[in-house]
Amino acid sequence: MRSVPPPFTLANICAQSPEQMCGFCRVIVPDRNTSSWDKNDPAVQWLDYERIDYYPDLPGLAASASAGCGLCRLFRETILENWGNPHVAGLEEHRPVRIADVHFVSEQFERGGKAVSLDAQQGRMIYALTVTVTLHDSEGPDEETHDISMILCFACFDTLDLNSSMQQHRRRLPSLSTLSDENIQLMKRWIQECQTNHRACYTLPDSWMPTRLLDVGSDDESGSMMPRLIETANTLMDSRMFIALSHMWGDMTVSPPLRSIRSNYETMKDGVAPSSLPRNFADAVSVCRCLGVRYIWIDSLCIIQDSPEDWAHEAKLMHKVYRNAVVTVVATSATSSHDGFLQRHIASVPAVRLSYSFGNSGCQSLIICPNEYAQGRTGPNPELEVGINRSRWNTRGWTMQERILSTRLIHFCKNLICFECRTCMVTEENVSMAWERDDAVAKLDLWPRSDHLSREPKTAGPSNLAPDIEALYRKWMATLEEYSFRQLTKQSDKLPAMQSIAAEMSLVVDDTYIPFAGMWLGNLKRELLWQSLPPLPIQRPESYGAPSWSWASAGSDVRWLGKKLDKGIEMPTIQYSFDVLDHGNQHPKCKAYNYLEVEGFTKSISRIVPTGSSLSSLSGWRSVEYYFQFSLQIVDSDEAHVKFGSARLDLKDYVPREGAQLLYLHITERYPSGLLLERSDTTEPIWFRIGIASIFTVGAGKETGEILFTCGNYQKIILI
Repeated sequence: MRSVPPPFTLANICAQSPEQMCGFCRVIVPDRNTSSWDKNDPAVQWLDYERIDYYPDLPGLAASASAGCGLCRLFRETILENWGNPHVAGLEEHRPVRIADVHFVSEQFERGGKAVSLDAQQGRMIYALTVTVTLHDSEGPDEETHDISMILCFACFDTLDLNSSMQQHRRRLPSLSTLSDENIQLMKRWIQECQTNHRACYTLPDSWMPTRLLDVGSDDESGSMMPRLIETANTLMDSRMFIALSHMWGDMTVSPPLRSIRSNYETMKDGVAPSSLPRNFADAVSVCRCLGVRYIWIDSLCIIQDSPEDWAHEAKLMHKVYRNAVVTVVATSATSSHDGFLQRHIASVPAVRLSYSFGNSGCQSLIICPNEYAQGRTGPNPELEVGINRSRWNTRGWTMQERILSTRLIHFCKNLICFECRTCMVTEENVSMAWERDDAVAKLDLWPRSDHLSREPKTAGPSNLAPDIEALYRKWMATLEEYSFRQLTKQSDKLPAMQSIAAEMSLVVDDTYIPFAGMWLGNLKRELLWQSLPPLPIQRPESYGAPSWSWASAGSDVRWLGKKLDKGIEMPTIQYSFDVLDHGNQHPKCKAYNYLEVEGFTKSISRIVPTGSSLSSLSGWRSVEYYFQFSLQIVDSDEAHVKFGSARLDLKDYVPREGAQLLYLHITERYPSGLLLERSDTTEPIWFRIGIASIFTVGAGKETGEILFTCGNYQKIILI
């Protein structure tokens, strides 16, 4: 890490005179003429730049920097910053370094699907310069090579873009202060634009308010009024607008955040001393006052944390909190309540200012600095991928519903603020982080608004669903897949942290949600066939009692295949009935809790045999054996064990009890096709899931179906 600030940084670069460029760097000049950009990728302009230097000292770049080339200085500093160890990969001798594949990246402006020319910008905004650096570990052509490559990405600020006459296409340098006047006006404009012009973000007027809010006072009262907790039903409020905060609590055993509990509740209503607010909360109060919003919802303050009744009641309403908040402020860069998210380090970001002229553009300047979110990466939207999607905040279970249910969000990342809604994602530097979102359901990270979804099927029929409803079921399963990767401090929160998404979905889907399983009754034929992400095993947490048939019983990542893997799998044309009869917390006739009672075709399994195939020897991840490493066997008429199907067990190293009854339960004519069950060690006819199975294997689809449906039983099953 740098111990002293570099001489030229984003904080002072605009006041510096342009630096000279060496012979190599003079080619790094943006040309906005369409013919100079890649025909296959019109957003890219390749530059004729290549040089060889030697690691670790990079003497060529060092000499050029000493002679006055600011770009060589920046390249050298960035390479050494990322390859700080002079013995990369154990190489102690000087090795050649190739610096090449240099290109500008731009965002093209379109109208009606066609690129448009806008004044001097000529229809594009240049925002990045990308360089590939390759360290060769051998110099001879006959020697075996193990080259190490690194992609460096630099942010670009061209005066043609900084001075654009069109605000929506104007590039911005990051502000020195997070809450600068420019950024405050920008955030207000983002919110107003979304409220006024974004149809996909529109919500019907709703007078609903959270039970409690933190009153931060107005901007002109900020010096005299302490924040205080209010009960909205008993308070005369001057506005019904409020902000929601999404943040990480941090390690509760070390330094928990300020919380409302029964013993301090009345005191919190009298006032909260600013010195007692964790930095995240204090920063959020500052944001509220700057945006002119008097009230904010913070989970640890607005829910009485040691009241199970209040917690359960408020947890069910969280979807309304994030739906109705004027904006959700996200402490994306903070990893605990005490970190804060407004601090900036612009003065430590090295930068260079270059002068160039090209064609009729006149004399222009180009500011270049490292993009800390993009180092070592390829692909668009590094701020979205690294700054938001890969942030610690985005790994937590509770923050998932906070993000996808919010109407709009402002992310406070390191040295950057970003706006996210159902229509666009953009940074304060005015770089779009995602193409315009034009699909109401499938392509959105945020949950689609129920106001815009069609509930009518295209064709009549009891099994036909409206396309948007069908897409919602698919999105629900995809959301569960993403959610299963996330971390929870308490495993008992696994289902509560998803119930608000279910509540939002219930506004559209005419279906029954099973809260103790986290599944939809009308979609069970698909949702029951969850499986672990290969090759990871499932380990059910001992502390949480979700039923074995629910995805929530898995302690690790879960997935749904929902498709054939091998092209040779033959499916039958006839369908066999599978019906859900009942579900509930306690069965009325036996000791079955959190049960599911179904009726379908079954087949007794005599034994489960490993196939003996190792993952390393399999043909590929799309092969049947990759997922299903056990063979199901039955006893035929000759008393011999024959293969009936393939199975994947839920638990690592699982061995059925000696003498245990095993059963295949058929659900669907897809792949996988059913569940593998073991009878509970009781006198009751109760079964629990131990895996998924498929009777449809390569070249054996129809024959296996005949075995099942001529020799199997159609019976009722109680699952727990």
